[in-house]
Amino acid sequence: MNRAQIPQRRDRRGFTLIEVMMAMVILAGVVLAMGMSTTTLSRSVRNSDVRNRAQSAADMQIGRARAWPSYATLSQLTMAKYNGTSDGLTSSTTVAMDTTAGQSITLVTVRVSAVQSALMPIPISRTITIAAP
Repeated sequence: MNRAQIPQRRDRRGFTLIEVMMAMVILAGVVLAMGMSTTTLSRSVRNSDVRNRAQSAADMQIGRARAWPSYATLSQLTMAKYNGTSDGLTSSTTVAMDTTAGQSITLVTVRVSAVQSALMPIPISRTITIAAP
C-alpha cells in the first residue's frame, strides 16, 4: 500500500488553541463594552439627580418669593435661603426692584449651581416678576 491509499483519520474532539483565544478576545471585548456603557449610564443618572435636586431647590425658593408676606420687604428674600448649601448645591437669590414709569415691579431671580461644576456645568436659573399690589 502506498501512502496515498492510507486513510487519514483526524479526530477533532475539542477546540484548537487559536479558537479558544479568539473566543476569549471576543468575550473580553463584549465585557469591556458593557462595563463602559454601565459607567456612562451611572454618570448620566448621577448628573440627572443633581440637576433634579437643583431644579427643586430653585422652585422652592421661587415658591417662597410668591408666598412672601409683604411686598415692601421682598428685598429681604436674598437673605432667606431654603437650604443654603446642601448636597453639593449652592443657591443665590437676587431681588431687583424697578420703579420707573410710576410702576413698582420686582424681578426675583434664583440661581442654583453645583459645587463641582462637572456634575452640573450649566446652573439652574428661575426668574419671576412680581408687581406691587
